[in-house]
Amino acid sequence: MLSILEYLYVNAQNILKYFPIYGPDSTPAAMAAQCVNDQGKFRNYYDILFKNQGPANFGWASKENLEKFSSQIPGIDMQKFNSCFDSQKYLSFVQKGFTFATSLGLQGTPTFMIEKSDGSNSQTLPGAYPFP
Repeated sequence: MLSILEYLYVNAQNILKYFPIYGPDSTPAAMAAQCVNDQGKFRNYYDILFKNQGPANFGWASKENLEKFSSQIPGIDMQKFNSCFDSQKYLSFVQKGFTFATSLGLQGTPTFMIEKSDGSNSQTLPGAYPFP
């Protein structure tokens, strides 16, 4: 499963943090997603990445594939995308998300962290769980 993203639920808000832990494809895919986000098309790109992901560590998130995926989004400015991606504008941003997640002790996705509003009684539940 694609795991370039980790959603954190904080004070009734979803906050997106990148958590590129599944091999060398994760970081470029996260950077490309953020470049597309600059153009307000993140959700479109996320859906395309999810549908086209390959196995971890097999090179599916090559520059050519990431460009191809972004070109499938109506209204995307490919020149802006390529400029953003080629400059690695969001590399440190993606790395900070990884650092944040590991500082919390996260080791994979999904991971649920449940605590009271004052931060006490923290409980970490790694893995997928039914909603109830």
